[in-house]
Amino acid sequence: MTLEKIIKSLSKFLILSFLLIINNVSLADNKEISWDDLVPNEETGVKINTTDKNTKGIPDISEFGGSKEELNRFLNDMKEFKKLQKKDALINTKFDGSKIKIPGYIVPLTFDGDNIIEFLLVPNLGACIHVPPPPANQIIYIKSAKGLKAEQINSAVWVSGMLNAKSVSTIVANVGYTINEASVTSYSSW
Repeated sequence: MTLEKIIKSLSKFLILSFLLIINNVSLADNKEISWDDLVPNEETGVKINTTDKNTKGIPDISEFGGSKEELNRFLNDMKEFKKLQKKDALINTKFDGSKIKIPGYIVPLTFDGDNIIEFLLVPNLGACIHVPPPPANQIIYIKSAKGLKAEQINSAVWVSGMLNAKSVSTIVANVGYTINEASVTSYSSW
């Protein structure tokens, strides 16, 4: 092997090693939290502030075969469902702006084909489907996640990203936290 080939091979090895180290440091930056961490005590909790004017997750009329009547019936059902949610939940601002990782289950809001684009992360399978919805401090709105497939909605996942103590109104429930861009991995593979 020539000196030039050795240098090229060594360079590739060093670059690959550097990228792996950077990736591991990035993952280590995410503080693992639990759902209990998102529930503040009464002295430090902040009241959520949501309005329904920018509600997330409203389906397109095309999802109801173009029937405005069917869409309105669905929206009215969701409004009644949402009324059952506990209204006085406080959020914890301790992790606002922190890179976190948290396990949970997916409640999809919007799809692009078979990909879930926008979803709610909840602590238990079936939460937000059964009544009443969990309190706002037990729901995280995920605005964007890449590569998340519809068949993953019944499996536990790890979600990593920057947590914001920012309330959002969704079609299903009021939400206490958001993550704008999330990394989603299987719970078993973390």
